[in-house]
Amino acid sequence: MRNLKLLSILLLCLFLSGCWDKVEIDRKIFVSTIGVDVGKDINKEYELKKENFEEVFPQKNANKLKVSFAFPDISDFSPNKASVKGDNVFPIDAYSMQGAIDEIAVKASRDLYLDHTRLLLLGSDLLYYPDTVKEVVDYIQRQPKLNRRLYVLIVEGKVDEVMNFNPPIDKHIQAYISGIMDNSNRNGTILPVTLNEFLVLLSENGNAILPTIKLDKEKNQLSLTGTDIIKNYSTKGHLDPVETCNLEILRGNLKGGTKVIYENGHPIDYEIDGIKREIKVNRKENKLIFNIKINLEGKLKGAYIGDNVFYKENIDSMENRFNKMLVDECEKVARYTKQEVKVDAIGLRENVEKYHPYIWNSVKDNWEEAFSNSQINIEVNTNIRRVGISK
Repeated sequence: MRNLKLLSILLLCLFLSGCWDKVEIDRKIFVSTIGVDVGKDINKEYELKKENFEEVFPQKNANKLKVSFAFPDISDFSPNKASVKGDNVFPIDAYSMQGAIDEIAVKASRDLYLDHTRLLLLGSDLLYYPDTVKEVVDYIQRQPKLNRRLYVLIVEGKVDEVMNFNPPIDKHIQAYISGIMDNSNRNGTILPVTLNEFLVLLSENGNAILPTIKLDKEKNQLSLTGTDIIKNYSTKGHLDPVETCNLEILRGNLKGGTKVIYENGHPIDYEIDGIKREIKVNRKENKLIFNIKINLEGKLKGAYIGDNVFYKENIDSMENRFNKMLVDECEKVARYTKQEVKVDAIGLRENVEKYHPYIWNSVKDNWEEAFSNSQINIEVNTNIRRVGISK
């Protein structure tokens, strides 16, 4: 009897469930990249705050955003020709993100499909309008179909120009940029940030860090320019690629990268394979003191023929030089984030909150001031484990 009831329930599930929103695959636009930039009426952001609309909101008169959707061009796709030309880009002027979705419904002959989106590009000019950024972030956060693992980047310049760029290797801008982000395990100057990480950082205090890219029209080249530091939904500082690598070392998140020193004018490359970070916190005279200890492991990738690097004293000398260089570079980044930007991009707040609740309870109401007045001591220990093959 029990098995019969179970079988009945299973049969009901088969008959009562189904594809309630069925749309044929050839009637869909598979969006791979979403770009959000300032619209022609972005300056009306401040005017709208002063207005008291008693009637219907005049949507058409406030195109604050320019939202672009990139998707594969499958116009020539067929069973006999399984190839895709590249990307099509559909730009929409709208008052909001949902307004862009509604607008594209009357301009496109297919339905938008956002589940395959892997890239979100934000225009650098957009970050000068924090209230509009909050609106965009709020919309994105509410969308269950957007993959939380998609990459988020800031574009220096016009977003639609980057989305229309033809990469030299991949045909699709999404595949090209995502591939660069995936190379972070080999290049420490790349700091990939997923949508989930971005939303978590913003939800804590409105601060975050995002990688930046720029299109060089003369060279027809797209390149990473470093990292932007966001405070209260607005850009407050910028780190170049070398400083970005040093920030990743301070965060303990470096997956791979190369550091270089010069010996008699010759470069010596040290490839980092592993990193371990330890943070100790104490409080003295109402001042936070952070002691950051970083242990790096790696190998020599290039030295100078004629110098025997197998001698222990030579290896010790190189390790000491790398230690001093990295301490100087990391201290520079720490001072910049602490004194000028006043944004904890290193992740010290999370450490205090998680492991030192007594200290956190005393500074949580004025964390920014406590962080700015703190003392950060950095110690770096590099270990050259391998020197390669030598006769």
